[in-house]
Amino acid sequence: MLTNANSKPRLTSKIKQSEQQQFDGRSGFTPDSSSKNKQVIYSISARRFTLGSFLYQNTLFQVLSFEHGINSSIMNTMINQLLTALDHYSKILLVRFDLHVYTETPNNSLVSKYRKTLLRYFDKHYQSKVWFFWVREQTPRSDKAHYHCFILLNGHKAKSGWGAFQQVQKACYMYPDTSARLPESASYKVERKGLKGLDSAILRISYLAKNYSKELTPNKVKRFQTSSSRA
Repeated sequence: MLTNANSKPRLTSKIKQSEQQQFDGRSGFTPDSSSKNKQVIYSISARRFTLGSFLYQNTLFQVLSFEHGINSSIMNTMINQLLTALDHYSKILLVRFDLHVYTETPNNSLVSKYRKTLLRYFDKHYQSKVWFFWVREQTPRSDKAHYHCFILLNGHKAKSGWGAFQQVQKACYMYPDTSARLPESASYKVERKGLKGLDSAILRISYLAKNYSKELTPNKVKRFQTSSSRA
C-alpha cells in the first residue's frame, strides 16, 4: 500500500470475495449478542442484508444492498473523507450515531448549529482535527427529519467509542429539540498501514448511502454534508 505526504492513501485494485455473504453487524465496542445470521442496523432487527459492491477509483468495496439502490455521491464522499482522515492521522476512530430532531425540519439549520457545537467540543476534548458527516432522512409519515452521522477522530488520542459519544450527547444538551443514540455496530478503528479496518468501516457506513427515505428532502435542501474542525 503506497502513501505519500501530499496525497491520500492509495488503494490497490482488488475484488472482494463472497459478495452474497451476510454482514453480521459486529461492533468495535458493542457486544455482538446476536447469532452470526442476525443483522441489527439502526432499529431494524433480525433482518438480513445481502451485499453488493461499489467501485471507488480502482477498488471494489463490499457495501450493503438495498431495493432502491445507493447514492454514488454519498458513497464517494464518505470514502474520500475516510482517506483524507487517514492521510492526516495513521490511526482513525470512526463512531456512528443517529441524531433525532423533535421539531418540524424544513431545512438543516438545527443540525448545522449542532455540528458547529460538536466540532468545538471535540476540538477541546481531543486537541486534534475532527471530521463530521451526516445524511438527512425523512419518512412519509413524519414532518421531522432524522440524521445518520459518523465522526472521524485521531485514533492515537480517541480510544473509546463510548467516550466519544459523551461529547455527542453533551452537544445535544445545548439543543433540547435533539437527542442522539448509538446504533449497534457503532465503533471502528482504521489504520493507514495496510488500510486495516477500512473494509469493515466502509461496509458499515454504506447504510447511510441508501436512497430510501431521502426522497422527501425539500428542493435546495442538502441531503448530506461533510465538514471538519480547524485543529
